[in-house]
Amino acid sequence: MQYDQSLDVPVTLRSAGVVVLNERDEVLLVCEHKPGSRGLWHIPAGGVEEGENPQDTAVREAYEETGLTVRPVKFLNTLLGRMPDGPLILRFAWLAEVIGDGDNPAPLPAFAGEVRKARFFTRAEFDELYERGEVRMYHTKVFVDTAYAMREVREKAGA
Repeated sequence: MQYDQSLDVPVTLRSAGVVVLNERDEVLLVCEHKPGSRGLWHIPAGGVEEGENPQDTAVREAYEETGLTVRPVKFLNTLLGRMPDGPLILRFAWLAEVIGDGDNPAPLPAFAGEVRKARFFTRAEFDELYERGEVRMYHTKVFVDTAYAMREVREKAGA
């Protein structure tokens, strides 16, 4: 049986980001500065531009939002969600590591209009942010939880 266009779900918005866990098991988050999400925390992420590979978007957005150069090391997931104004958005995320000076870089956003600040949080601090409603979206939690679970599996396999 051939499926026809009635089963097609058009998705026009795509976003890509990274979950960075440092050597102290802290997660990198950015504090939004844009209207509508000001003051909320999220992984470094942003819109995929026309013709851009989502993995390249994730690396670009991490640099723009934190000033850090990252390397994706493991694909986390693709999640489909809805924007508050209705359009569907496909979100891609990778577990990534910082390239460069040590494992304790000081994140510095390049675009202050979009991101107020960036910093690393412990797992407990992240969970508290989420419980207080200070994490931008549920997908942020799913990506962060998946990254921690992957790290635990990799550590057990390497032990």
